[in-house]
Amino acid sequence: MRRVRNYNHIPVGDPTIVNEFLALAIFALVYVLIVGRMRFKIPIWTSMLIGAALMIGFGIISPESAFKSVQLDVIMFLFGMFSIVSALDRSGVIKFLAIKMLSRAKTPERVLMILVVGIGLLSAFLVNDTIALMGIPLVAYVSRQIGVRPAVLLIALAFGVTVGSAMTPIGNPQNLLIAIQSGIDLPFTNFVKFLAVPTVINLFLTYYILRTYFRRELAQAGLGKVVLENPAITDKRLAKIAVGGLVATVIGFFASEVLKFFKIADISLSLIALLGAAGIYAFSRERREIMQNVDYSVLVFFAAMFVVTSAVWSSGAVPMIMKYIPLPNPAVPYQSNAVISITSVLLGQLLSNVPFVSLYHFVMFQNGFTGTDVSSWMMLAAASTISGNLTILAAASNIIIIQASESRNVKPFTFFEFLKVGVIVTSANLIVYYLFILLIGG
Repeated sequence: MRRVRNYNHIPVGDPTIVNEFLALAIFALVYVLIVGRMRFKIPIWTSMLIGAALMIGFGIISPESAFKSVQLDVIMFLFGMFSIVSALDRSGVIKFLAIKMLSRAKTPERVLMILVVGIGLLSAFLVNDTIALMGIPLVAYVSRQIGVRPAVLLIALAFGVTVGSAMTPIGNPQNLLIAIQSGIDLPFTNFVKFLAVPTVINLFLTYYILRTYFRRELAQAGLGKVVLENPAITDKRLAKIAVGGLVATVIGFFASEVLKFFKIADISLSLIALLGAAGIYAFSRERREIMQNVDYSVLVFFAAMFVVTSAVWSSGAVPMIMKYIPLPNPAVPYQSNAVISITSVLLGQLLSNVPFVSLYHFVMFQNGFTGTDVSSWMMLAAASTISGNLTILAAASNIIIIQASESRNVKPFTFFEFLKVGVIVTSANLIVYYLFILLIGG
């Protein structure tokens, strides 16, 4: 029997033509502000907050519905994980791991592999945006040492953190949305089952594509071993607490699914992440500093995004647009996965992957998908994630890399330079995910 999820949390309005076009106009304004954030000097979270305020102000969504649309379990999960990552970062653990990996590189090709595969695997458990930000100063330093354009290594970093983050529900925000909102049983187990193997394959495949694409620049680079500063942990006590909190949290994710499988208890991912963070706050002496380093702008962005996307949906604008786009069919996996893949990659360039997933899960619910359609949800996770490898606008991690590079006077990659190699990487990644998910899910 197909398990049907309760959709009462989805706000339903009284769609009118005026509301439809007004909602689309506000959404377009938000998109323009996000794309032109450098010109307008408005942060992404502020743009989304402006959109949420306009949706409520023009009556497209009521204040009560707006409040109900905010998924508090997602906000709590993000706060918990950001707290853990903040402790890891403050203690020097993340930088320690990255330097340890890069210090083993003896050739430019090995540096490329570590950035794609090694850093990519880190992003599966430490949130890709954080790893992207952490990798910028290392890439700038290493590029000078081996004589490779920073843009080459920055592209490798961008692709690595994007592909690697697809493996787990805690690797990136859109995966988290799917894990919590789709209603699938055992989300952590299912993500690893469906996406671990193709993600590892795609990490190495991406490395080989980049090595071939940039072979001339890599051949002209220096061959000496990369020499980095001593990778010392800055706060050993906090490092032990932070690593312990992370390990306990990941173990907790799997333990919760075992308990759920045997129908003993149903503990949410959000609660486990909060408990992991609570343990760190309880035992650490730097509670205030850890909490101050949490990226609250991301939490505001998500809260505002839930309001904006729910308003767009309840206005009737999305159903109106989807009339002209093929819809997935849960009864035909090969068709639904193909439609989900192509739609994710194409619309992800317009909406960015997180807002796209926040909207598209409504479409899937309306077309009969439930928590039992695991392979289709995993296809949405994979495709929406790797859509970030096609253009710089489809993933927040790409924007983070560009902005952080420019702030350090490091010349980043251009839109078209990223696009040219991104077309190859995205196509190859998508094929691998599609075939593997279809093979496992039937």
